[in-house]
Amino acid sequence: MDYPFSSLAKSSLIPSAINQLTAEFAEDFREGVDINLGVGYVNDKTIPVEAIREAYSDIMSHPDHYRNALNYGGADGSPNLRNSIRSYYTRYNIGGLEDKDFTNRKILIGANGATSILDALSDILQPGIVITADPYYYIYTETLERKGFKILAVPEDEEGLNTKLLENELTKVSSYDVSFFYIVTVNNPTTVILSNARRKAIVKIAQKLSEESGKLIPVIFDKAYEDIIHNPEMEKPVSGLKYDKGNQVFEVGTLSKILAPALRIGYIICPDNDFAKILTQRTSDIGFSSPLINQEISGWLLDHYIHIQKETVNKGYQQKAAFIKSQFSQHLGPYIESYSGGDAAFYFYITFKNIRTDKGSPFFNFLSRITGDPDVDGKGEKNPRLVYIPGTICSKTEKAKYQLRLSYGFEDPDVFKRAVKLMAEACEYALKF
Repeated sequence: MDYPFSSLAKSSLIPSAINQLTAEFAEDFREGVDINLGVGYVNDKTIPVEAIREAYSDIMSHPDHYRNALNYGGADGSPNLRNSIRSYYTRYNIGGLEDKDFTNRKILIGANGATSILDALSDILQPGIVITADPYYYIYTETLERKGFKILAVPEDEEGLNTKLLENELTKVSSYDVSFFYIVTVNNPTTVILSNARRKAIVKIAQKLSEESGKLIPVIFDKAYEDIIHNPEMEKPVSGLKYDKGNQVFEVGTLSKILAPALRIGYIICPDNDFAKILTQRTSDIGFSSPLINQEISGWLLDHYIHIQKETVNKGYQQKAAFIKSQFSQHLGPYIESYSGGDAAFYFYITFKNIRTDKGSPFFNFLSRITGDPDVDGKGEKNPRLVYIPGTICSKTEKAKYQLRLSYGFEDPDVFKRAVKLMAEACEYALKF
């Protein structure tokens, strides 16, 4: 006899490509020998340990303000944190938002980071077509597909999702079949920053589709990486909420990238209507919002420390990005057609000229040390290995076979120096085939 599995559970029996890839590599990973540039961890040195310690002490010393901080919290999140997020936006002019922009809108805190909010959205909205950029955020799109959604991934250019191509693609589908737009404003994996003109155009297209279909089609802007746009010359982002004319635009944010992932703080700015009520209930169903003490610490950091933290984090990533670009130029120049990254977040997305990077390619096998050649793989103990995210995990286009994503958040520059040299060796090896 079999368990009475749901259709979602049955589709989960097959590991996702990224799950399988990381599991294979992690099984015998050697710290200090192998290099993992696939995992998108933040750099431990950016986490404000002492400030978190101070925040906890201050919170415990003021139970009148931080009530029941070690107890359960409400499903919509700590009032202190919600006020701190709103104040953070208005104090620093985040996205150009002012107090008036929060009128008739709510800030809700997720159960376990921004991912829990995205997962809840996929439960709330009826399955249909989800419009996103190509390359796409593979973790969420794979989740959506398992839940019965269809992904319409529209190629991006230097300004983000190409709205001209989007308009052409929409002539091939029924507007009623579109469920929602999911737009990562600093795209993962490419870190291309969505221009303000494109944000406005996307909202306008969604408004037109809503009129045609007779239903509101939400636009979910995921701004997970906007706090770490570390190139000061880039256009300052304008929140998609500024273009909203009818409770259609939502903004999902996180404090994981700028503060600490383990605090598990994700939030959404949404209309104060039935949508907010349903989303709050979904959070309640799985055990309230993030642990209350984590929320209070995060709010304290936004109120007292964020100005120092943002400057430190962005300066660190900017310096690291510049160093890695110099390594690309020195060691990979002849092999690279183009790359994006180095202005925001902590990813580079590389397109090679004529070297495939997908699983099973000579390049991949060399860096995984599974070529079958002892001189490459190692005699006895394996030579140093390197893991990355192949482009085929992020896109179904032919070009994806020649692309990859590297994360430079976690590892130090000296590790990246070794990594780039290994990649150059893999390129030389791959060109023999």
